[in-house]
Amino acid sequence: MNDDTLGLKISGIHEQIQHHVGNVGRIGVALYDADSDLLNTFVHTGDGPAPLERYQARLSDVPSLKALHESHISRTIDDLSTLSDSPSEHTRRILDAGYRSSYTCPLYAHEQLLGFLFFDSRQPAHFRQDVTLQLDNYAQLIAALIAHDLSSARALRSAVALARELGRHRDEETAGHVTRVAHYTRSISAALGPDCGLSDEDSEFLFQFAGLHDIGKIAIPDHILLKAGKLTPEEYVIAQTHVQKGSEMIEVMMREFGLASERSAQMLRAVIGCHHEHWDGSGYPNQLQGTGIPLAGRIVAVADVFDALTNPRPYKRAWSLDAGMDYLRAHAGSQFDPQCVAAAERCFEGWRAIHARFNEQATNPEAVA
Repeated sequence: MNDDTLGLKISGIHEQIQHHVGNVGRIGVALYDADSDLLNTFVHTGDGPAPLERYQARLSDVPSLKALHESHISRTIDDLSTLSDSPSEHTRRILDAGYRSSYTCPLYAHEQLLGFLFFDSRQPAHFRQDVTLQLDNYAQLIAALIAHDLSSARALRSAVALARELGRHRDEETAGHVTRVAHYTRSISAALGPDCGLSDEDSEFLFQFAGLHDIGKIAIPDHILLKAGKLTPEEYVIAQTHVQKGSEMIEVMMREFGLASERSAQMLRAVIGCHHEHWDGSGYPNQLQGTGIPLAGRIVAVADVFDALTNPRPYKRAWSLDAGMDYLRAHAGSQFDPQCVAAAERCFEGWRAIHARFNEQATNPEAVA
């Protein structure tokens, strides 16, 4: 990882905690997404392998954390072994990793829940009041770092959302499309597993950026963007320019929002510039091939096409979700990265829930079988 990652910043704070407080073997952060009610593992730093990676849970399914959020109160558990019979996978993994006491803090920014911060120790009853008072100061610093690192990404999303709202009568499908693509993208990156090279931190930024993939369509003329029939070869060439136009726009926006030198900027460039590249090299704009296509672009390509197929467009009816997945399978190894398609298959049932949640036409009777 580069030295500007949030994970390394928190690792530095962990070193300070070990020096000043001691016996805090692990710091973990889970971020909260209010739209889906999901908690997602984000950053881990510790004295051993991460006990939780690619882990998700609905806040509403974790009463203890939900209570912390509602009360804005932190929680100390002196002896985690008393929870050995808990059905919680999170608790089991923490116990299996050898941790014996914990201190959990809800994190907030502008009164909105960011997520939860977990301090774990291999020593029972470690988190006495004098220890937690010190850790509360570090918790505030960590919350500020997370809010700062995510603020630029979220500001970009907000700016693009505003641009779409100003032009929403051009393309009513846009808002739902970008939301679904972002959630499909997150589930693919989680299903790929840690060997794919994406950390939980990378996956969060990919989720933040996936919805920006088609920003360049703002510059495509209405008679092409909204055409009810098939595009002519000349019109198709113009439509393809949305990738280049989007790349140009985002470079300006990144400079304005202070992202130009950030590690996440490269991922954002890949999302926008590579989501129409094909695994076999037949895509555009640069005819990249195979693993020469950045992974972020390969993941978003699968999510984007699936959503485009399974929702109505001016030129077609919506396909059924099963038909959309069949298309991904049929084009794995040609249009799409086979591993990304396999990951999509593993989380397909979750995609049904995403489609239903973020699509008013989820039960569209005209869907193509």
